[in-house]
Order: sequence, then structure tokens, then C-alpha cells
Amino acid sequence: MIIPRLVISPSTSLRGSSRCIIHNAIIIDYIEQTTRARARARLFSTFSARLTDKTKSKFKILFCGSDDFSVASLKAVHNAHDLWESIDVVVPPEREIGRGGKHHKSLEKYTPALQQYALSHSLPTHTVPSEGIKSWTPPNPFTMPSPSHILLTASFGHIIPLRLLKLFPEDHRLNVHPSLLPRWRGAAPVQWTITNSDKTTGVSVQRLVKFSQGVDAGDIAGSVSAIEVPHDATYATFLPHLAEIGGKLLVDLLRRLQNGTATFNPQDESGITLAPKITHETARVDWQEKTAEEIDRIHRGIGHQVHLWTSILSTTAHFISLQPLPPSEYPNHLMSEAGTAHLIKEGKVRRLFVSCGKGTWLEVVEVQMAGKKVMGVKDWWNGLPREVRDRGWVKMG
Repeated sequence: MIIPRLVISPSTSLRGSSRCIIHNAIIIDYIEQTTRARARARLFSTFSARLTDKTKSKFKILFCGSDDFSVASLKAVHNAHDLWESIDVVVPPEREIGRGGKHHKSLEKYTPALQQYALSHSLPTHTVPSEGIKSWTPPNPFTMPSPSHILLTASFGHIIPLRLLKLFPEDHRLNVHPSLLPRWRGAAPVQWTITNSDKTTGVSVQRLVKFSQGVDAGDIAGSVSAIEVPHDATYATFLPHLAEIGGKLLVDLLRRLQNGTATFNPQDESGITLAPKITHETARVDWQEKTAEEIDRIHRGIGHQVHLWTSILSTTAHFISLQPLPPSEYPNHLMSEAGTAHLIKEGKVRRLFVSCGKGTWLEVVEVQMAGKKVMGVKDWWNGLPREVRDRGWVKMG
């Protein structure tokens, strides 16, 4: 601080004590003025920062999803109050699903997990009609384009038609995808990541594009790579980890969009692999071509969705629980033609071993025959024809 000096003209006659009092008064007045000026500057700076934060453009979000993966993304965005002015949620319709396969008579109503989250947090929720999204009209204010509107999707299960995409700015149409695109484009990326024995994977946020350009073919706004896939990963145990990463990534990218620093990069077309929808046929066990480890991976990847199955004695058997045998437990003394199941007696315990491709063996723990309840292998075996039980083996496939 530069303190002003007291200047007295030669004609001024003051004693020393008077000079000192005047000098001190001037210094005190100067300090007070400087302090007030600095306080005003700090106040203005704080007010400006608050004003900038309050006037920063917030999004009106239309969020489309269905399952737990999409819940994690919505939850992350919902908790980021600086990003949004409003959130509307769109979900598929409720439906009845059969338990235990198409031959099972019991039905349960399936309510999307995203719908449950939205309703529990008082978010406006809209349901796509049963006939599909093509004729669906979005809620207000999304019927008209606006720079503040943004479309977010995650595990939605519907391809957004072009007429809906056009209601949003090009960079305001984002999808959270649980793979490192362009690897595993399609409806079931996590399932195929596990069944293919990928060692690492990722999560991507991409721009939504019209269907004619390809599914999951949009430019990448951001991604997280090198996510390790555990050797014993199942869909149910691995998905929550990817979901959490996806939610954080989405919030980060929305903040970049908000402050104008977001960038989009085209996908590398040379790295495309497809992750098609899981079907009943996907779950059919090929005993000759697949090893026990490969069958186990398929089970871990899709077993939550559809149980692996095989034909046996002119009917269908679903495998609820199974595991590959370590080589040290291979029953090499048994007939090893692929697809042959043997009941092994170990004291009071009964184990069912099935030979697979390349001389490997699989243990089946629980079975469900068409239209029947889940059974342990002992009860299941006791229900087979006597001639099968007497010889100790049965052919599958």
C-alpha cells in the first residue's frame, strides 16, 4: 500500500503534535476509502459470478429409457440441478412376461425400472403406446424445436424416428451406450461383451442419427475406455458398474454442451462389430461346437434374459444353473461324445456332467423342463424313463 505523505506549505505554522494528528487522520481516511473500494469490488465480483451461474442456460430434458442402466443415467442427471430446468421421462409400455420360458403359464406384469424411479421422484412420465413410437407425439414443450431442448436415451428399446430427432438441435440428441463404439453396435452390447470373452470394454455417449445411417452409428461425444471385464462377470453383476460410469460420463458431457466446449468425433468404421438382439435361438446350446467355457460365458451373458436350452427325448430342457468343470474333475472314463449327459453318484450327492466341444465338460446344477418347475438334477433324473436311468446317460441336442 502506498500511503500519501502530508505536505504543508512553508507559510503554514503547526506544532509537531498537530502535524502528527493531521497526518494520522489522512492515513486512516485513506485506508478506510481503500477498504471500502476493495469490498465493493469483491461484492461486484461475487454478484457477477452468481448472476452468470443463474443465467447460464439450463436444459429442458426429454429422457427415454427402460432398465436399470438407464436409471443410473437419469439419476446422475437428476442430481445435477445446475443442468436442467425440467425433466420429462418416456418409457416403454408395461407388459406381461412369462416366467420360465414360452411354455410356462404364469405371467407377471413388467414395469420398467425407469418408470418406477421417475414416479418415485415426481418426474412427469409418459408411456410409448403399444403400437410403437412411430406415431407417438412427444409432450409439451417438445412438440416445437428449441435451443434449450435436449433428447437423452439409454436402453430405450425403440429407434427414434427422424421426425422426432428433428425437434432437437443436432448436438442435443444423445445416447448412452454400454460399449466402446464402434464395437458392439446394437441391442445387446453387454451380453455380447461377456459371451465373446472381451477382456476390456467401455461406455460411449453418441449423437443419435437417423436409422438410414445405421444403428449406434452417430459421432462420439465422449467415452470411457479400458474398463476391465471380470473373468466371472455376469450381466447382472457387471451392468451396474457400466451404468454408474455412463451416468457420470453423461453429466460431464452435458456440462460441456452447456459451456460450449463439447466436441463430436466420427466412429472408426474399421472397428465395427454387431450386438444383435438376443433371441430364443441364441440360447440354444451347440454341444459339438462350443466348449464348456464358451457355454458358461453364454449363460453368464444372457441367462438373465433367456435360459440356455437343448432338446432331450423329444422335449425341451432349460438350464437354470451350470458351471464348467476344471480339467482335474473331467470324468475321462466316460463316453465323451459331445452332448452326452451322465449322472454321477458321489455318496448321497448326484451330479450331472455333460460332455462339450474339444473334450471339455460342464456340470448342470438346475434344470427346468418345458411347463414344469425348476428342479435339482437328482429329481430331474428320476423323472426320466427307466431305461435311461438304468444305463446312466442321455443324449442332448
